[in-house]
Amino acid sequence: MATNTVTGNLVCSDGTNIPLKTELAEGTESNLTTDTVYTVTAAQVGDFAPGKTVIGGLVSCPNGVGYAYILSQGIVAAIIPWSVAGAVSDGQPALCQPYTLKAGDIVRVMNQTAADRGASSGVYTARGVSRIFHVTASGGATNELVDIQTGNSIGDTLQGDRITKWFGTSVDGLLIETQGFYAVDALGNVIGSCSATDPVTQQPGFSMASVPIQLNYKFQYLTSA
Repeated sequence: MATNTVTGNLVCSDGTNIPLKTELAEGTESNLTTDTVYTVTAAQVGDFAPGKTVIGGLVSCPNGVGYAYILSQGIVAAIIPWSVAGAVSDGQPALCQPYTLKAGDIVRVMNQTAADRGASSGVYTARGVSRIFHVTASGGATNELVDIQTGNSIGDTLQGDRITKWFGTSVDGLLIETQGFYAVDALGNVIGSCSATDPVTQQPGFSMASVPIQLNYKFQYLTSA
């Protein structure tokens, strides 16, 4: 896999901007550090600006993108909106809720090739939980997105909670034979539909939702090939 330049910028409540830039390998989740042109050293965000409250931001990859988030003490603390460079319409979209950086916090990014069929969804809940679900499609199938940290289904991950905001990305376009990504209950009924935006052509964005999640629920979509 190639290595290419991934960039980003986080905007804080006091007006501080945290520019990000790192050479990252495609197909591997990696750390995105501060841009040395503007910050002298390549630092993790939590060490660069502890105590600053991030209210918005964006991470852009050159060819394809999986996801981006702030990792704090082993959990997804905040989803950072992601995009492919050249398809950006909003350079600093808002986070689902403000997040105050702590020492040791890290920006994690999945940088992908343009042809990579990895599909992802950023999900935010009524309890203030941020999770990212991901799957790589292969052929015509029902593809289940699972939590990137545990590999668990959406039902196991968010049981008893309610999704209030979400967005999704996939390069599969016309190969997708569902209305985006479906949240499906234990009986197979569709209870919610999340966007499946192609980030190569359009910047994705959060949409409002009200989708209660219980045990044995799935997050999935159908592809024709």
